[in-house]
Parts: sequence; structure tokens; C-alpha cells
Amino acid sequence: MKRLLVFVALSAMLVALAPASAAPVTGMSYDEVMKFSTGDTAGVQPGDFESDFQTASQPAAPIKGGGGMFGLGAAVQQAAAAMAMFKTGLATRHYIAGDKERVDYPAMQQATITDCDARTIAKLDLKNKTYTLVSLDQPKPTAVAGGHSSGGNAPSTSDDGSKIAIALTNKALGPRNVAGVTTDGYQSNVAMTVTRPNGDTGTSNMGMTEYLAKMSQISLVCPAAGMLGATGPAAMGMGQYASLMRAMSLSGKNPRFTMSATGPALPTNRFAMFLVVTFSGQGRGGQSGTLAIATQRGHTASVRSDNSIFQIPSDFTKVSS
Repeated sequence: MKRLLVFVALSAMLVALAPASAAPVTGMSYDEVMKFSTGDTAGVQPGDFESDFQTASQPAAPIKGGGGMFGLGAAVQQAAAAMAMFKTGLATRHYIAGDKERVDYPAMQQATITDCDARTIAKLDLKNKTYTLVSLDQPKPTAVAGGHSSGGNAPSTSDDGSKIAIALTNKALGPRNVAGVTTDGYQSNVAMTVTRPNGDTGTSNMGMTEYLAKMSQISLVCPAAGMLGATGPAAMGMGQYASLMRAMSLSGKNPRFTMSATGPALPTNRFAMFLVVTFSGQGRGGQSGTLAIATQRGHTASVRSDNSIFQIPSDFTKVSS
């Protein structure tokens, strides 16, 4: 009996002395559909989220005659998948909590898990139950447009000391129900002027329509994978939008970033249930063109950082990248 009491007391002391594990953090999960349109984009509005998400989540049907000449089968499949995505949209499922983020791509049957604490990104092949592991601290450099290098996530742009001036013209659109969530709508016209150190200037124009929920925006607390390996209009367009958001956040904190606005002030740090970003520019032959990227979200819920969704399934096999 005495030995038992000593054992219990020793166990309690060891538990008390052991380092406390980090408490689970509550974050959020949501589904998302990103659609693309060209031409007249003024009428882009929230759609039937349930139907759109189900349609965009369907895997692309394989093209018959697989291999193709000169090994072009894979390229043809990728081109077909890209065309299907442009038509139906890109469906993704997001989970963010504390230092972990998971993004699923149902149509591609892939997923990525970013673990900031472990400093890793796991790329999951959900169909074949395999995964590869990439270090956040040792990215593989790849060439990207403009001569900059990429760490496998987003292009890393060198800071050349340029000055950025942003002019916003805002308009309130009023309340609206989006995917069962009450939101407040805003419309903005954005002119972003970049002045290079040599005096060259260039202005890009962007339009934004957003419906913001009352809930706060939750983001990963370390550099994330984002659209890992993504290319094309989605990556380029949202890259420009991300650059705008970063410049706006630095306004007033860095003298090289300035912002002026007319109309109602835009709320900050609120979750966008619907967002349309419109880019205008000139293509070959001097013809003007417009591209709109519309992002709609739904199925919002809470998720904890200790949820098994952030773990690599035990029946998955690790393969070399």
C-alpha cells in the first residue's frame, strides 16, 4: 500500500513538472468556389452556392486514348482540366486553425496540409493515398515570369524601392444574404500607381465587389502554401489582389505606401462570403480585355487545431517529390 501511495505521488509530481502542451486553437472551415469570366463582368453576382460547389467538385473525366503521340497525353489531360475549371470554377475546401491549414481540391483529388510548427507542407494524393513532404525553410527555387525566383508557393518579388499610391472610390451596397449568412456589401474602384526609382510610372485599375460577414477573417499565422503549384489566371489574378491588400495594409506604416479614399470606409478583417475582383488591361493588338475572378464561400463552421483533418492519414504512403 505504501509503495502504491509513493507511485501515485511520484506520478502526480511528474505530470506537474512535465511541460504543458499547447492548448488547441479554434479556427474555421469553409468551402469555396472560384469562377472566371471575361467580357462584360458588371453583372457578376452570388449564385446558387450548393449547386456551384457540387458541379465544380466533380473530377474531370479522363480523355480516351490516354498516352497520345510523343507523350503528349498528360499535357492534353491538363489542358482539358484547365478548360473544365474555367467553365465550372475551382472548388476548394479550407480548414484553418492556429498554425495549421488544410486545403482540399475535390476535382483534382488532391490536398495540401501546411504545418507552421513543423515547418512543412504535405501534398496529398487522395486518389492514390500517397503524399510528399516539402520544407517551408528549404524551398526549391524555380524560375517565374519577370526573372524572380519562387519557393514553390508564390513568387518572391524583390523590393526595388518603388512607391505605391492607391486611390479608392467606395460605395455601400447594403445588406444581403449570401449562402445563408447575413452580409454587408461594398463596391470599390481601385487605381494603383507604381512609381519606380528611375521615375517610370504605371497605373493598374481594379474593381472589387465584396459581401462581408460579421465574422472575423481567420488567416494562417505563418507563410502559407496558398494555391500551391497553381498557375494561370487564378494564380496571377489573386496574386495581384494579394499585392493590393498588402499595399493597403502598409499604408500609413511605410511612407512608400499611400492610400486615399472617397465614400464609406471599408470594414477591415471581416470574412468575405462573396468577392469579385475585376482586372482591365490591353492584350495583343491594343484590344482591351476584362477578367473577373468571383469567389463565393459557404458551409462555414468552426474547427480545432487538434482535429485529425490536419494530420496525414495513417494509411497514406510517403513518396519522393
